Amino acid sequence: MKKLYFTITTSDPIIITQHSDDPNMYETLQYIRGTIIQGVFAHAYLESKKPADKDFIRLIVSGDCSFSNAYPLENKTMFFPAPAALVREKTNTEQVHNLLVDKTDEQTQGISSFIAIDNDTITPLRINKNINLHNEIDRKTRTSKDGILFNYQSLPAKMAFQGFVAIKNDDDEKLLKKLIQNGMMIRVGRSTTSEYGKAYFNWTSESKNGKTNNEGEVIMTLLSDTIVLNSNGFSSLRTIDLNNYLVNTDIVKSISKKSRIDGFLNVWKLRKPSENVFAAGSTFLLNKLPSNHEYLETFGLGERNHEGYGQVSFSLLNMQDKQLKYTEQIEVVEEVQPSIQEIPEMSGLIIKTITYNRIREQIIIQALQDAENTEPKIDSNNLLSRLKEIASDTDKFREFLKDLRQTAKGHLEKSYLGEKNLIDHFNSVLSGDLTIQYQDIISDEKKRKLKTLYFEQYLNQLRRLNKNKK
Repeated sequence: MKKLYFTITTSDPIIITQHSDDPNMYETLQYIRGTIIQGVFAHAYLESKKPADKDFIRLIVSGDCSFSNAYPLENKTMFFPAPAALVREKTNTEQVHNLLVDKTDEQTQGISSFIAIDNDTITPLRINKNINLHNEIDRKTRTSKDGILFNYQSLPAKMAFQGFVAIKNDDDEKLLKKLIQNGMMIRVGRSTTSEYGKAYFNWTSESKNGKTNNEGEVIMTLLSDTIVLNSNGFSSLRTIDLNNYLVNTDIVKSISKKSRIDGFLNVWKLRKPSENVFAAGSTFLLNKLPSNHEYLETFGLGERNHEGYGQVSFSLLNMQDKQLKYTEQIEVVEEVQPSIQEIPEMSGLIIKTITYNRIREQIIIQALQDAENTEPKIDSNNLLSRLKEIASDTDKFREFLKDLRQTAKGHLEKSYLGEKNLIDHFNSVLSGDLTIQYQDIISDEKKRKLKTLYFEQYLNQLRRLNKNKK
């Protein structure tokens, strides 16, 4: 058995959809799921004019090959889901504690969702996602449906991801590398027939791994969602059932996250059964290294490993990592050209209407993006609702901000968009600091409506983010 490592480099933005409570927003994951990698190889196999024969079933379906998730690769460093055991102090934000082996009386907070650990240093990764507005298409007429809009959240182009294919039979390496060769163009994610999903696949050398401690207690970290079954064959969230997959080892302590997954089989147009899972980042303190640790790190723990579930590491966190240092984050940013195109100078109501509608779309995108980049988020939905209500009248909203009560004012002064707190940001928008192209042909009344639209979309998105967080 062995691992065949690969990288995927995107040339278009990509959308790896996940569940969203907002029917008008398709949100994206920050990594490429193993099921997508599995689909890429399945497509390549069938495109090679081979039928879905016994080799197809063996390699793609039955589990002779396990397709891992592909995680972000920046500056030749791979970033994984953050272990749940890691928290950082609220006052001294550079200090991180590993709660499996360390205690602290300080107030703590979570860390970035994707990190890299090098010795005792943690580097967080922040991916600035794009939000694009789209019209729904009538499949019969192939034209836009009036008034039906939705948003795609996407990962930027030029990103790199790394994963691996684990094989049980070493002879399969030649077959897989023949199916997908270095530099081959592939399509990943949603809407691959339009402006999303174009990427390039390359085989690469073995990834740098940490050293596993073979003596004494060890920490096991789940790098992907993990499905374990109980004695009745149902997915379980009990550590005793997870322990059954570890040979000659006992779980001493755990700090884990729970979730629920479902899926969709496009060939059959049917949903897969939903399962309870231990979420990626869950951590477990073991009394010793399992006898089957090499198999687990190669093929995974639990069920449906060939789809990317159950990836584990026994070296991401070490017993010596009681306290770590949190460094400055790495940001992934794409230079996005404005989606509004220059309009020839024309007179008349038609051109003004077209221009105004395009500007509205841009304002909505800007508001949604600004809400994503606001840190920390305002967690008071009552305050957000009150702000939205008053912001419908920009003059009243300006006065309202001047006379804010201290509690509400404190919330807004603690939240920042860039280098401005939200009170300064709101006042800047009211004073005209809002990107409006072709504003010389937009009336003052419509400019006020655009500011109201910005506040409405911005505050609504903050409420959605609060709901998703819960």
